[in-house]
Amino acid sequence: MLEVELKLAVEGPFAPSLTPERINVSSVEELGPLDLHATYWDTADLRLARYGVTLRHRTGEGERPGWTLKLPAVPNDITARDELQFDGPGRTIPEGALELVTAFARSAPMAPVARLRTRRRRWSLRGRTGEELAELVDDRVSVLQEGRVVERFREIEIEGRSMDREALERIARVLAEDGATSVPGVPKLVRALGHRAEAPPDVSAPDRLSAAQPAGEAVGAAIARGVERMVVNDPRTRLGDVEGLHQMRVATRRLRSDLKTFEALVDPEWSQPLREELKWLGGALGEVRDLDVLLERLHEGAGELEARLAPLFETLEQRRSAGRAALMTALRSARFVDLLDRLVEAAREPVLSAEAARPGGEVLQPLVRRNWRKLARDARALQPDSPFEDYHRVRVRAKRARYAAEAVAPVLNGEAGRSAKRFAKRAADVQDVLGVLQDTVVARESIEPVAESRPSDGPFNLAAGRMLEREGHASERARAQFPAVWKQLDKQKVRRWLTQ
Repeated sequence: MLEVELKLAVEGPFAPSLTPERINVSSVEELGPLDLHATYWDTADLRLARYGVTLRHRTGEGERPGWTLKLPAVPNDITARDELQFDGPGRTIPEGALELVTAFARSAPMAPVARLRTRRRRWSLRGRTGEELAELVDDRVSVLQEGRVVERFREIEIEGRSMDREALERIARVLAEDGATSVPGVPKLVRALGHRAEAPPDVSAPDRLSAAQPAGEAVGAAIARGVERMVVNDPRTRLGDVEGLHQMRVATRRLRSDLKTFEALVDPEWSQPLREELKWLGGALGEVRDLDVLLERLHEGAGELEARLAPLFETLEQRRSAGRAALMTALRSARFVDLLDRLVEAAREPVLSAEAARPGGEVLQPLVRRNWRKLARDARALQPDSPFEDYHRVRVRAKRARYAAEAVAPVLNGEAGRSAKRFAKRAADVQDVLGVLQDTVVARESIEPVAESRPSDGPFNLAAGRMLEREGHASERARAQFPAVWKQLDKQKVRRWLTQ
């Protein structure tokens, strides 16, 4: 369940006026008070809290105490979090919850890190038909150590039910008039633990670098961006979220590409094993992701043929189920946890070559130039009737050139950095067009064997033939679109930054 909430701090006297007219709702119903006791679990160095993740066991809300895991729904925004519930006693973290924090905790053990008692008053804010728009709570929190209160604080929470963020913010402004103070949406655990929980995550890419800094700083930053993307999308992937899986696969691809781009700046005996392990993980992710893309494409293109193509969709769904089972086995393995630990260490302290000590402004552009030359050579040789394999090679090279440009852009000053971003965008356009061409080939290769296995199924084969025809037309369109997008990337002004 997606939880959207705003928090306000209370210091000193505070007596809010919660009339319906003032906060723009139809009615305000005060609910019964609660006496809540929560135990929060984390690693010793608070890896979860530093990512905005909280895992707690709490009593006092109902007949059965339970576990709650809160994951940021959007990276770096803890006002919107996915809230997941688990049953189980307070002594042991449920397996389902423990699995979802794997990428944050990795090999570090989990243990209780804070105990809080909260005396809660609460009000239900309702609309004209009686529907609940939001819940407003007034919490007086005691932080406990060995049964003794060591700190107290008070806060107001406004949690949306069917009310959007803008409406929640209007209520927050009204409460601010009564003396509440708007504060970042910091979880109670973070307030209880203080500065240790407010530290950056153990992988955090710098916002900016300069061309004067050693090129090795760009290596670490690029790895950190990839690892961060992988970590925050790991729980979404485990939950079956299609976009989370896509982003996690992108993370593995970018990391492999970045290690290849920066190979002159890193120790090959250090980077090659990482690339091999990323290839293993990318293969497991890609098997499922490719089928997600294929199924979506075929469903959208089937139209009136959907029912007759049922055997095709059943076959692909079976393949996807098998691929997801293999992926989950990989994500639950010690091998994956070991890879995460190594990637975190790689982001902190990559093993660099002597060349990496030189200023990034001097050594990074030539690394992208090498990718560009390979791309330009193969793309300029393409003809309308070139084999698909030649087009596919160009797509791969366009992706590598794009990733390389995006990896070095944060280091380049002024116009060079902006030019690198424009170059990457044009390369992405080439990649997208050729991606459609690849999708048509994969679709045809998936349809044909199912049709061959059902020679007497006339309705299916007729529908399959229509789909093959449509994919053929889509392939022709993609080939026809390629020269225009390539021309935009191959312009001298777009690639001039590579030689400056």
